[in-house]
Amino acid sequence: MSDESARVSLLWETIQEKEDYPIFRLTYLSSPVAPFTDADFDDIESKSVEANNARDVTGILIADDDRILQILEGREDAVRKLYAKIEADSRHAVIKLVCAVEDEVRLLLTWSMVVRKLTGTPPAVLEQFTEVYDELLHADSQCEISIEHIDLFKAIALFEALPQGVKW
Repeated sequence: MSDESARVSLLWETIQEKEDYPIFRLTYLSSPVAPFTDADFDDIESKSVEANNARDVTGILIADDDRILQILEGREDAVRKLYAKIEADSRHAVIKLVCAVEDEVRLLLTWSMVVRKLTGTPPAVLEQFTEVYDELLHADSQCEISIEHIDLFKAIALFEALPQGVKW
């Protein structure tokens, strides 16, 4: 992706369009049965992008050797069907359904599915992710995913797209 197309994509991402239906946002935490390989990440992302475009579902998945966080957005029936399929996936075990809420705007507007591993994430950002993950994991009841959380997850997702030598 060129710098110009990355800027245009980021600009578009900041525009929050109201859908003609309520957006359903579901966030869950899980744990991989075995560490995901690069091939696993590629497989998940390539299959998810095509399928989610057809479902009108957007989302992000962030994973490392022992933690997975995923956010899905779209029509409630489509998101719930996808989540049921995800729950049955033997590559991981769902630990907690963090939240399942209706919203007026899609926060991951152009992200049909972004899959990122935490390898190479700057230590300060990795520390923030660990804190957020632990907060969500230990919260007593369902909690909201804030704009600040989404911004952190997007920052992690964009690290692979940053030019070499750019420091956080």
